[in-house]
Amino acid sequence: MGSWTLWIWFNACVLVLLALDLGLAQRRPRRMSLGEAAAWSALWIGLSLAFGLWILHSHGRGPALEFFTGYLIEKSLSTDNLVVILLLFQSFAVEERYQHRVLFWGVLGAIVLRGGLVGAGVALIREFSWVLYVFGAFLVVAGIRLLARTGQMPRSGRNPLVRWAQKHLASGSGGAGGNFFVREGGSLRITQLFLVLLMVESADAILALDSIPAVFGVTRDPFIVYTSNICAILGLRAMFSLFAVLPLEYVGHGVAVILVFVGAKMLSAPWVHVPNYISLCVVGLVLAISIAASSFSKRGVQSTVRLGAGALAGKWREQAANSFFLEGRRRVLPVLRLWSEDEELARLLNASAPGLTVGITVTPEHFEAIRKANGTPKLADVPPDQDAMEFELHFGGGVRLDILTTKAPGGHGAIARFLQKSGEGIQQVEIETSDVDRATEILRARFGQNPIYPATRRGADGTRVNFFLVAAADGKKLLVELVEPNKLA
Repeated sequence: MGSWTLWIWFNACVLVLLALDLGLAQRRPRRMSLGEAAAWSALWIGLSLAFGLWILHSHGRGPALEFFTGYLIEKSLSTDNLVVILLLFQSFAVEERYQHRVLFWGVLGAIVLRGGLVGAGVALIREFSWVLYVFGAFLVVAGIRLLARTGQMPRSGRNPLVRWAQKHLASGSGGAGGNFFVREGGSLRITQLFLVLLMVESADAILALDSIPAVFGVTRDPFIVYTSNICAILGLRAMFSLFAVLPLEYVGHGVAVILVFVGAKMLSAPWVHVPNYISLCVVGLVLAISIAASSFSKRGVQSTVRLGAGALAGKWREQAANSFFLEGRRRVLPVLRLWSEDEELARLLNASAPGLTVGITVTPEHFEAIRKANGTPKLADVPPDQDAMEFELHFGGGVRLDILTTKAPGGHGAIARFLQKSGEGIQQVEIETSDVDRATEILRARFGQNPIYPATRRGADGTRVNFFLVAAADGKKLLVELVEPNKLA
């Protein structure tokens, strides 16, 4: 379909868009907020939709259906890339301000790689038509294997590129200020950030072996295969920011079903003709169902709490932390808005940018597992008369969790009773205050809000605290802990 002029124009536009994306990322070197990521994702999808409509107008219904089907397939398969990237960033502790650089060069490398794979695939199919059946069988097997490995942590030690790179890694340089190379002892050497980039590129090479044959199952036109792939991965940076916070628990299962469907379609082509509009409907429906199932999963907080402990088994502790924090913040925001109507209390709570920590209560067994999975952080110094053991976890974007458990399971302490009544989950939200005594006095006198304890008491690590039982956003009761930090710490 594509003339050389069209190929050149398409790639030129892609480079301009990538340069724009990189420029914006460098001006604001941090992970996008949820709203920003949603807006940018909508923009990238809108551009792809416009390109597909141009194909419809200039080349007809058939090529347009092929483009949209290929685009949806690649968009769904790109979630596998995002799992790998998210886990790599967590594993290597890549700072958020440097993640955009890895994502940009990762996308650029993916474009070059996919262009080469499309060319190789076209040449193979023209020379050996039976290769399509090999592709089909490969996709069926890949889909089945994906069901077994969804979310697994990529192992750097098995990657030959990484094994080679580790011999040349600049010792002790870490991310080296976001650089991929450093000069040490007069020689140019690579940094850990470059090691992460190598793993991202090599993982994409493996995943592209799924996506390219999958689109060949829809069309033989190299321009459609290439453009649908590139349009789908252009918004990877925005998708990554969305993926890090949204529940996508079952999307991997949907991707596996799509791979099996496309593979079966290729294998059965001599006997069964599946129209492109049917393929588009199947792919879109499977993707929509998997996203909906993830969003409405009833596992809720009790399933995500295991992500911290389950990180060693292939789960995503940062995604779990984000889920907990966003849920805790959602519950406490109406309370904060009400309290902020009092100017003095708003100042005491720094209500415009409050310091929030979400307290998660877990069983003693999960407490130890989560602590071990997150580097065995120091236990807080809890007063001996209190039924609590706790430690804090800090993640990017200001996400802070306080992991709590009971010293006496089945006992009469507050945490033990919470576990007996509600199971694992969010028990409280902590709000920092500059003066807990004054804040307590204002809440009692001006809001009629009586504290749990008549007087402020000592909290963990020398803090001073008091507790309030308030109505949360969902109408249920929420325990709010006002915490005055230890000024001597």
